[in-house]
Formats: sequence, structure tokens, C-alpha cells
Amino acid sequence: MAFWKKKKEEEAVETPVEEQKLDVDPQSVVPESLSELVIRAIREGVLIVDENKNIVLANPAAEELTGRTFDEMSGINYDSILNFLDKTGNRISEMRNPIAKAFTDGSYNEVRDLDLQSSEGRATPVSVIVTPTQGEHPAYVVTLRNIARELEEERERNEFISTASHEMRTPVASIEGYLGLAMNPSTATVDERGMTYLTKAHEASKHLGKLFQDLLDTTKLDDGRIVPHFEPVEIVQLAKKIADEQIPRITAKGLGYQFGSGSVDQQLSGGKRIDQVIYASVDPSFFKEILDNLIENAIKYTQSGWVIVNVRADEHNVQIIVEDTGIGIAREELSHVFQKFYRVDNSDTREIGGTGLGLYLVKQRVEALNGRIWVESEKGHGSRFIFMLPRLSSDAYRQQKFLFDNQSAKKVGK
Repeated sequence: MAFWKKKKEEEAVETPVEEQKLDVDPQSVVPESLSELVIRAIREGVLIVDENKNIVLANPAAEELTGRTFDEMSGINYDSILNFLDKTGNRISEMRNPIAKAFTDGSYNEVRDLDLQSSEGRATPVSVIVTPTQGEHPAYVVTLRNIARELEEERERNEFISTASHEMRTPVASIEGYLGLAMNPSTATVDERGMTYLTKAHEASKHLGKLFQDLLDTTKLDDGRIVPHFEPVEIVQLAKKIADEQIPRITAKGLGYQFGSGSVDQQLSGGKRIDQVIYASVDPSFFKEILDNLIENAIKYTQSGWVIVNVRADEHNVQIIVEDTGIGIAREELSHVFQKFYRVDNSDTREIGGTGLGLYLVKQRVEALNGRIWVESEKGHGSRFIFMLPRLSSDAYRQQKFLFDNQSAKKVGK
């Protein structure tokens, strides 16, 4: 498909130059359709990918971003043209590719923190929106928006927030420490009413300290100053260790706790189901921050019932699921919960508190581990947060473990 087509040329006749000018038909080049004319005028890059994953339309802005003409892209698999990179400059996994995700689940997908590498090797930061179309022959509209200027403005804001947060952390920590001393019977004598006020002040200072720490982590993750250090792990063992550390908090609130794991690789031995070991390559500190945050949210928003953690795997991926029987999330809120500073605002959540950054940080860390995260929930019926990471085969685990142990030994020996 081409944007423009020329009318059938008339037979050549000798005509004076002056008459040739007068005979130029302004409609000699006409748009194939109004929709294509509109797409051509859009400043964002727009491509249409057909059901066979081939590019069938591209506007000039898309040509500029990819460094290829439409003729060079037409009929070619999108994955050969759209080379998306993560913050470290590596090609993203299929799991993180918004076009691949749209083909998998047929849903709208949007990703903001990717670079698009052109044919000349130029990397442009873009937001990617993939919108499925309906019809006999489904297609996917891919919108690419250059966000370089936005990122520069965001970097300046983050620099200010980072500096301010860093400067505020020390006095807030001091306030929290002195309040703790005032509440300690061995260091101070306070009546019951005074203790009530001190307790509220102490909780407020802790919340403020958490806000400043989340702000610092947010700016560092956004700027790429915090990067994951991968190592091969047995994921069920790691997840259970982290989850079990939350048992005192879960039971203190009177909630039940359950941890489970399973895999399509399960086998029966002596009438008992045996789980095969599940491997993945993660940054253990990133993984702990993710799982801790999801479990803490489950505890916070559940008044009665259960907190359940499950690890599931197929041949290629691992899913870690944190489920609760809490207040749930309304359908219209689900697409916003991972946005920066977004908090569900209703009578159920208003008194619970939070910074509005926790789930944003979770999403950033999951994507840094080459994974993705989503939520399934219904108001009044609990929530299920699922994050998926690439699985390592046993052979890949052994190879990576050998390399990791050797590198660690060299660092120790220096």
C-alpha cells in the first residue's frame, strides 16, 4: 500500500512550455483515502501492522524515526524494523515488547520508557502505543512519539526532587529518632495522652521518611542510576524466603497466609506431586523490593481473610502471584494503579495512607528485570497482582551460575 498514487499518464504530446504549466492538474497526485491523508499529517510516527505481523502502512514521521522509507518497510515483519532498546541499550525481550503483547492478548498496550534504534544506529526515546482494530482482518495501529524533550524536562524535575529529598531525609530521620526516644519508657516519662500524640507524630514522621525515600528511588530509577545486577537463582526458594519474612505482620493483623508453587513440569512420584526446581535470572534486591511491596499492600488493604503468594511456571516464563481478599480495585482504576503518584481515592483507601509511588516503583523494577506486571481485581472482592519474568532452563542456570561464581570469586580476590 502506498500513501499516494499518480493518475494514469496521458499520452505524450508536444506542448509549449507555457501551456504545460497551465495544464498541470493539482489532483495529479491524490490520496488513496482520507484516513491515509490524516495519518500522513500526524506528527507522531504511525505504522499499521497486519495480522501476519507485517507492516502495511507508515507515515513520514515513522520513516524519520526508523530511518527507512515506507517502500523499505512494506511487507516486512515489524520485529525486523522496530528495534526497541531498554535503558541499558539492550534489545528488549518479547515479553516487554508492546506490539508482541498486543498480538498475544489482543488488548491496548502502552510503554513509555523505550528507545527506538534507527537503521543508522540512532536511538530516539519514544512512547509506544499499540491499538488493535476490529474487523474481518484485524490489524494493529502502532503510534511512536518522540519524548526526548519531555525526558529532558523530567530529568530537570527529578534532579530537583532528588536534591530536595536527600536534604530532607536527615532532619526527618532525626525527628523520628527523637520521637522514638520520647516514647521509650526507659528514656522518658510520658502520660497516656502524651503518648497518643507522640505515637501519631512518630507514624507521620515515618510516612514522611518513606515518601522521601520513594522519591529518591523514583528519580534514580528514572535516570538509570539504579540498575539491576543479575544473578541466577532458584526462584521459588527466594520468593518463599522473602514472603515468609512477612508472616509476623500478616498474623499480627489476624490474616491467614499461604505460599504455594507449581509448574507444568510437575511430576508424580510415589503418588505425590513433586515440583521441579524453577530458575530465573534476577537482581535479588530488586526482586525483594517488588515482592515486599506487593505483600505489604495486600496486608494494608485486607481487613480479614488471606494473603496468598504463588509461584507458577511454564517452559518459558515464571509468574509470581500475590493475592488477597481485601477491598479490591474498581475496574475504572485498574489501568492507572501503576502510574506515578496515582492513588485510588475513595472512603476505603483514604485513611490507609501511602505515597502513590509504591506500585510505580514495582513496575519500574519488574521491567528492569525484563518482565511485566498486571493486576486483576474487582471492588470488594480482593486483588491479584501478577508479575512475569523469563525462566531459565537448567542448563542455562548452570552456565550462568558458573560464570557468576567465577566473577564473584575474582572480585573477592582483588
